[in-house]
Amino acid sequence: MRILLALDESTRAIDEAVKLAAERGAGLTALFVQDATWHDYLGSDWLSGSNARGGYIEWAAEHDMREAAGLPEMLRERTKGIDFELKVASGRVPEEILKELASGAYDLLVMAQPFRRGLEVLRDTAAGLVPRLPCSLYLVRAQDG
Repeated sequence: MRILLALDESTRAIDEAVKLAAERGAGLTALFVQDATWHDYLGSDWLSGSNARGGYIEWAAEHDMREAAGLPEMLRERTKGIDFELKVASGRVPEEILKELASGAYDLLVMAQPFRRGLEVLRDTAAGLVPRLPCSLYLVRAQDG
């Protein structure tokens, strides 16, 4: 069995994926996607003529890079010794998840609901993925309440 964990800010999703991988002796891959769609979201006329738009896009990219830099250590702490692979991609988050699923013969996708990665905070990522998934989906409530 192979499990793909779509990373966002939820540690509950990480813990559930680790628990499943340990219980089933499954391979675990964690995917962090740097959202590269800020340019499209902000449009071309947002604060045209200023450096604010470009500065914001640059800030968002740097923010993602800082998050990605801390992932290996955080995952090692939470995986408690089970083997995992960390992959980092850049693009539209759902499309990158689907690309990884297509390339990896995964049996299960684990992700938080709501999923909070880049601009996906504004979308229902799981609802958009369900009709296109080649495997089962396990949604983990991101927080109580």
